[in-house]
Amino acid sequence: MASTTPLTSLPFPNPTKSYWQTPPLPISDHRTTPSLPPSTKYLIVGSGITGASIAHKLLLAEPSASVVLLEARQASSGATGRNGGHCRPGDYLEFKNNLDLIGVEEALRVENLEETNVRAVAALVDEHSIDCDFRARESLDVFVDPKQWEAALAALKAREEVGVPGLREHKVWSEKETREELLFPDGVGAISYLAYILSPYKLVCALLEISLKKGMNLQTNTAALEVSQDPNSKLWTVRTDRGEIKAEKVILATNAYTAALYPPLADFIKPARGQMATVRPGSKIEGNPALRRTAAIHTTEGYPYFQSRADGVSGDGDLIFGVGSWHGKVGIQRTFDDTTLHPEISEYLTNAATNLFGEETWGEKGAVLQEWTGIMGTTTDHHPLVGEAPGKEGLWICAGFNGHGMGLAFQSAEALVGLVTGREKEVDEWLPKCYRLSRAL
Repeated sequence: MASTTPLTSLPFPNPTKSYWQTPPLPISDHRTTPSLPPSTKYLIVGSGITGASIAHKLLLAEPSASVVLLEARQASSGATGRNGGHCRPGDYLEFKNNLDLIGVEEALRVENLEETNVRAVAALVDEHSIDCDFRARESLDVFVDPKQWEAALAALKAREEVGVPGLREHKVWSEKETREELLFPDGVGAISYLAYILSPYKLVCALLEISLKKGMNLQTNTAALEVSQDPNSKLWTVRTDRGEIKAEKVILATNAYTAALYPPLADFIKPARGQMATVRPGSKIEGNPALRRTAAIHTTEGYPYFQSRADGVSGDGDLIFGVGSWHGKVGIQRTFDDTTLHPEISEYLTNAATNLFGEETWGEKGAVLQEWTGIMGTTTDHHPLVGEAPGKEGLWICAGFNGHGMGLAFQSAEALVGLVTGREKEVDEWLPKCYRLSRAL
């Protein structure tokens, strides 16, 4: 029987090399100052999409504020720099479940936050002309299991009955269309909608660069080991492997690793390891319109997904395949180790394209160019955590994105910064209550 003891850990040294980080960008080992500054107003731990977004938004709200950002490894070397490169509002499939569990108003808030998040990321990239391979794509949810397909259609029906306002349209593909036009021979149906693909690593590094120009101090390869508060001054001390730094407010943007610095969340945020592979197209698939879309395939055995790095014209770029869960194998759940690969999942990813498209369509397998793993933070109720730690004035947390950070973190950071800077009434108007940190403690 698997252990139920809560796990905590700092990021492992020497992780597998992500496709996105090959080669690493110049900011990867950046330290703004040779040593840690003695103090700061805001200290952010974690340089993924969450931490980078918080820093960006803090400096928009308070341009003169001192902000220090710590990263245990290289810049954006955690889950964001290791994900599948999708920015898609895919949680619409949970709408009916959310209705049942949290009610209409909250379900609508959850739906709106995700939609707003995806649009805001697109607007950010456009506003700052960020070079991160950001491209609009038709995205698919493909189903091979009739029960899961029925549940997906029920989610769409529930959204229609409630009248989800102002959100994107979903196209339903029949079994025949899924097999013959989308080229999934085992598909029983599919749903498509507008989404985006990108290099998440380039996006986050660009955001960090913007904040550096505004005065942020970035300290990479600096692990935060302990966070403590002086009961008299209320100042926080963050002990690192390079010394200590004091801060008025500490923000943990540490996703799966949060409990290492805030142990009360050890039972609520748990690690899960995803695995990715970059493969060359099969001998028959080059130029096929199917590769101009992205897809997540819903099966009873796992949740494989892919995107093509093609430019949308030729359709023959490398494919990024991933799987966030697969058969519940030991070594996927309850581990912080992203230094290694699971051999059975490697085999699965190597054959994923042939299994999904069929050998007749895909042809001979293309070469596997790179494989890597990454650690996601999963929460007990599948919603993120945003807020101030109860009884710990000045300690803030924004974490627990369940493998969907690109669709949720940017707007969750907006909420966190609003709360930190005293705009709670404004944030209360749109932040789902089921995102509040207080519910978990």
